[in-house]
Amino acid sequence: MNREVIRRLWFPTLVFIIFVGSAFLSQDMLFKLGSEALGATQRVLLYIVQIGIWISAAYFLNRLIVIFIWDGLVKRTIGAPVPRLLKDVFTIILYLIALTGIIRTVFKQDITGILATSGIVGLVLGIALRDIILDVFTGIAVNIDRPFVIGDWIMIHGSTSDNHIIGKVLEINWRTTRMYTEDDSVIMIPNSMLSTLKVTNFWGAGPISRFEAPICLDFSVPSDRAVRVLLAGVKAVTGQNGILEEPEPHVIISETNSFGIEYKVRYWMSPWLKGESLAGGRSRVLTSVMEQLKQAGITPAYPKQDLFYAEMPIRNFDSQTLRDRTALLKRTELFKTLEEKELNKLASAMIQRRYDKGESLIIQGESGDSMFILSEGLLHAFLKSSEEEEAVKVGQIVPGEFFGEMSLLTGDPRSATIVAITDVVVHEITKDHMSGLLRKRPEIADTISNVVAERRVKNLKLMATATPEERIEETRNIARQIFDRMKSFFKGVFERHTMSE
Repeated sequence: MNREVIRRLWFPTLVFIIFVGSAFLSQDMLFKLGSEALGATQRVLLYIVQIGIWISAAYFLNRLIVIFIWDGLVKRTIGAPVPRLLKDVFTIILYLIALTGIIRTVFKQDITGILATSGIVGLVLGIALRDIILDVFTGIAVNIDRPFVIGDWIMIHGSTSDNHIIGKVLEINWRTTRMYTEDDSVIMIPNSMLSTLKVTNFWGAGPISRFEAPICLDFSVPSDRAVRVLLAGVKAVTGQNGILEEPEPHVIISETNSFGIEYKVRYWMSPWLKGESLAGGRSRVLTSVMEQLKQAGITPAYPKQDLFYAEMPIRNFDSQTLRDRTALLKRTELFKTLEEKELNKLASAMIQRRYDKGESLIIQGESGDSMFILSEGLLHAFLKSSEEEEAVKVGQIVPGEFFGEMSLLTGDPRSATIVAITDVVVHEITKDHMSGLLRKRPEIADTISNVVAERRVKNLKLMATATPEERIEETRNIARQIFDRMKSFFKGVFERHTMSE
């Protein structure tokens, strides 16, 4: 028996022993006094001792049951603390039994009449305290049925989504259920509300639950394209802050309405386990989805009233048109210094390609002389070293980002394997396309080499603790090396320009 059990048991044990001992000593002690004046005192003391025996026995027995049954056997069996309400109900029943014993054995009274009178009084009190009684019995039903237990995160549904209450169950007592909410507050919900409102237990089947975020897009956006972009958005944040990679997120068409087609982005997460709230996870998903829509040039549906006197304007990005392909190049850091004519020429020349989910766009170690710009979807980069048997994920590529630029500029073998995590749309720029630009304006090579150098320095772990001056110097050195290798790779391009000058 440990110290905690002894600490909780010593006082009720002592009280019980004192009253039982007094029962054996009081008659001899008072008889020796031999005084009529003490007769009444003797009777009072006998009453007190007998009542004390009943009450202390109930007190002692209740404490034993709390320690060994409620906080011991039952808690280990259900794996959670026993609700306070159940303990209180059992305690009241135990003391009512003791009270009945006192009336019957100490005062020699028939309890039938008392029960009949108390029935009438109880009826009157029941009418007066109807709401309180409803709270109490709902609390008892919740503890018996156990739709949720202490420690579960639940949502009590209101009339609208703004009125939903989300929180962690702290306690279920006689009248209320106490909950700790996401905004660091404690609220008390009357138990009677739980019997009339819908309650969702997020942890009912474990801490992992599925959630969804609705997005409405215009009818003009093809559904396969919408699913590809939305799926890339949610997958871009999986594996972060409680948003799970498995089970895999997915997108479904929910319904159509007057604005467009409503899609539901479904994802799984374990909120409140790793410090991420439900609202925080939803915010991360929606932020990533909106960024993907922005890169794809797709705007969520909104109320509109247009009058058309000519061809209907395009409401979403179309990577097959020269205008939108040029816009894609403008957003790409590698080509941000190109002039409008150069952008238009490169946009018209680059090749649009589509890859299915799971397909490899490039493979580490293979030769290549082109680069890619991701237009829609999500890609993962995998790297395999000589010591490792399997390739390791080292990053992800989202729309607007480019990859494979070193193969295009210097002819280097592919440095990583790029795999489509969703269906993707990319645009390929080849060595022939770059040769045409460099012949007309070779100085572009200097700008491009600097952009690539800055990117490589940013990814170097050794540069994380370097000073700004050291990073600038390292960038210059790498840019110089890339520029020299470009001149070697694009043979004849720079020499012609020098001769013409």
